[in-house]
Amino acid sequence: MTIRDHIDSGMSDETIASVLRSRAESWNYSAEMENAAKLAANGGHLSPETRLALGFYTEGRKAAAASGRDVTGPANSTGEDRIAAAYRSLSDAS
Repeated sequence: MTIRDHIDSGMSDETIASVLRSRAESWNYSAEMENAAKLAANGGHLSPETRLALGFYTEGRKAAAASGRDVTGPANSTGEDRIAAAYRSLSDAS
């Protein structure tokens, strides 16, 4: 399975690239989604809402990784999660 599998195959290459770029740019690390992914991988029960959210999160994570972003932790994210992670790391170091 590739990151293009869930995109309409009738789209032009430029449109697909735009969709993937948008997914990559909007992806933010979420400890909650990472934990849900581990639970799902171990056969745990997820609610339908969590499974749906996890699907979008996973596709965004794949697109971000494919675009060269480091997706290994919150410090490598964008937006509010990244700022919060930076503040937490500063307070942990004190």
